[in-house]
Amino acid sequence: MHYAYSLRIWLTGRKAKSSFVVDEKGFRIGSEVKIKLEKSRFGTQGRSCAFRILWGNEIGIRDEESWFDAIKSSEHLTSAGAWYTLKLDDYEKKFQPSKWTQLISTDDEFKSRVMRLMDEEIIQKFDKREGSADAYYAEPEDLTVPHKEKS
Repeated sequence: MHYAYSLRIWLTGRKAKSSFVVDEKGFRIGSEVKIKLEKSRFGTQGRSCAFRILWGNEIGIRDEESWFDAIKSSEHLTSAGAWYTLKLDDYEKKFQPSKWTQLISTDDEFKSRVMRLMDEEIIQKFDKREGSADAYYAEPEDLTVPHKEKS
């Protein structure tokens, strides 16, 4: 049936201890997964991303954490030691990665700037075919053997 699918997504779970999401008491409430688009009628196969899935009391996806990984390669985000600086035309914000989710949820202006930057860096550049294609596609060694397949 693989040939009949119009969309095939591979979910790959990591086995490392650091890949689990834990609550304040140390109980595992989620895990990190890597996603690779294996087949698509829309011509975007090979693209990948990673995010954390919550399967404890709060079922869902921790979307905000993956935003940081998405904009890391942007020229507007620079790092110096343990600090990152987001520099846009009229805006500058310095932060540590450990405070990312707290900053996204409390600072509306920062969140809107990050969303705009993601739109420019991920969606528009891909749509216009700007930059190198390697930035958008996963290398085969980046992903391990898949655990689940969705059709």
